Amino acid sequence: MTLELEEYDIEDIRKTLARIAGEAAGYIRDRFGMTGLLRVEAVHARDETMSIDSSTEEYIIELLRAEGIRGVVTSEERGTVKLGDDRLVVVVDPLDGSKNFASFIPWAAVSIAVAPLPEDEPPRLTDIVAGAVAPIFGWPVVSFARGRGVYEGGSKPLLTPTRRVVFYYAESEKQAEVVLNVMRRLRREGRRISMRAGGSASLETTWAGLGRALAFLDVRGRLRTIDIAAAVHIALEAGAYVVVERWGARIDRVEEVGVVIVAPPDTWDAVREAVCEKGLCETIERGLLSREDKRDR
Repeated sequence: MTLELEEYDIEDIRKTLARIAGEAAGYIRDRFGMTGLLRVEAVHARDETMSIDSSTEEYIIELLRAEGIRGVVTSEERGTVKLGDDRLVVVVDPLDGSKNFASFIPWAAVSIAVAPLPEDEPPRLTDIVAGAVAPIFGWPVVSFARGRGVYEGGSKPLLTPTRRVVFYYAESEKQAEVVLNVMRRLRREGRRISMRAGGSASLETTWAGLGRALAFLDVRGRLRTIDIAAAVHIALEAGAYVVVERWGARIDRVEEVGVVIVAPPDTWDAVREAVCEKGLCETIERGLLSREDKRDR
């Protein structure tokens, strides 16, 4: 029998994804420092696949099968894997932060998201309805279901009383000037801030969405659907403002999504104005979503 996503309970889906992401994170954590798993198996356009990537992906696929998920899985390592005929797509990044992992830096995550699989058109990034980001080292899984809220483990997320970090990614001088303008603007408001490029976009997007960071900015245009499929929707569900240049990117294959900006409500105006001053107003206008916009879709 073929099932539509609507025939699953969305809260059960959230819990299932959180459980799978957490088990996969434990699988990776138990192998931290095993140099044999850092062997490069394949080279993509801008990335490499190590043994730990492919073995974790296989592990996640087996967990999905064991949980009765019978849809289509999309990932970088194996492309599209059909587990059955149910009308849903699962977007998997088995190790976001693989360069950190290979350098023995404990900042990485597992990311899993799910969306309905339409019959007459491709599934898009906007279609994600549940997902989980599992930090590999020392923190509970963060998960969401659309309209049901965000959870950290089994509870609502903890808020931090002190926020000083802006996560950013830029490569050219022009891109760096956008980031610097955000820094200047926040400092003019009297905020003490530090700029960080942590190396795990899903974690940093999630942290900004939960209000633990002042903002997340990737102005390179290099992030892909698998990198942020769960995290941008966690941020939206948590009440953050989220800009994705290509919300319409397909999730049944790996596609770039362009500029990504995330900020909690209390820093959004400053971030938006600083980015606009550097010529990205149109990108913000086209790509901005908030929780209210999301629920109207």
